[in-house]
Amino acid sequence: MAHRQPELIHTIPPPVMIPPKKTIAIVGSAGRLGAYLADALEKEHNVIRLARPQIDLADLGSVERALQPLAYDLLVITGALTAVDYCETHADEAYAINAEAPGKIAAISAAKGAHVTFISTDMVHDGDKPEPYTEEDTPNPISVYGASKLKGEELVLAASSANLVVRISWVFGPGKPAFPEWIINTACAKADVTLPGNKIACPTSCEDLTELVMPLLFGVNGPASGVFNLCNSTPCTWREWGQLCIDTARGAGLPVLAGEIVGVPVNSVPAFVAKRPVNSAMSTDKYTALTGIRPRDWQVATRDFLLGSELFASHRSLAEAV
Repeated sequence: MAHRQPELIHTIPPPVMIPPKKTIAIVGSAGRLGAYLADALEKEHNVIRLARPQIDLADLGSVERALQPLAYDLLVITGALTAVDYCETHADEAYAINAEAPGKIAAISAAKGAHVTFISTDMVHDGDKPEPYTEEDTPNPISVYGASKLKGEELVLAASSANLVVRISWVFGPGKPAFPEWIINTACAKADVTLPGNKIACPTSCEDLTELVMPLLFGVNGPASGVFNLCNSTPCTWREWGQLCIDTARGAGLPVLAGEIVGVPVNSVPAFVAKRPVNSAMSTDKYTALTGIRPRDWQVATRDFLLGSELFASHRSLAEAV
């Protein structure tokens, strides 16, 4: 699939360190983001892929056994328990995987002198702010998932002030299906589709995220530290994102039955057990100020992904076979 690079907002980009070959551990390398990131890093570095059964984030003993024998320069934690509603009713498991395990990983890594990047979430915020959240805004999670990820952030940064937290939102891309695939399959199966029309966030392409995180890992002064928001540009509602997905599908010839998606309040969705922040859009101005790079708009990133996706290819193959 052809992929456009993130847009540079400066005529002359800031200097980027050409990093010497590093050994980088990816915890959660079987997931969508972890796998894509590992593949990208492997082109220039030694990558240690860690996923079950090699490491079980619900078992601190497993974490220690997996990491203690290893030597690495950088470690990225992409693994997490991300099922928001499951977390709400399984708080102990959520905190074990999303907080205690990252804290243990960070402590082991600090003893090795290794830098840790922890992938976190927009759901550390309560959603009451009308504007996009910055890194300076005080988190106030309203779900077990958000609270467990915030605790993970705190433990990772407490282990070493050099560590990095990257908050992301609404991730999609190659690998297991995410929201774009789900909404298109739904729209191809029935004419009446509803989505929250007041829930606002920023979709994040895992392909773009992989490219965008590189300047944070390999900056001229070494890896970045502290908290950074990282997502595609400009907020949208869940309904707007879904509408763009099905309009793109229809334009590509997929058998879409649904027309205009009907917006509903996010807190009225019967399937939701956990509360969702109404607005969890995030500003990436801090990232742009450091790197000179402005992430692509979510519409462009979503269309690019869909037009080259296996979902579109499979629908086209079925249509041609009829």
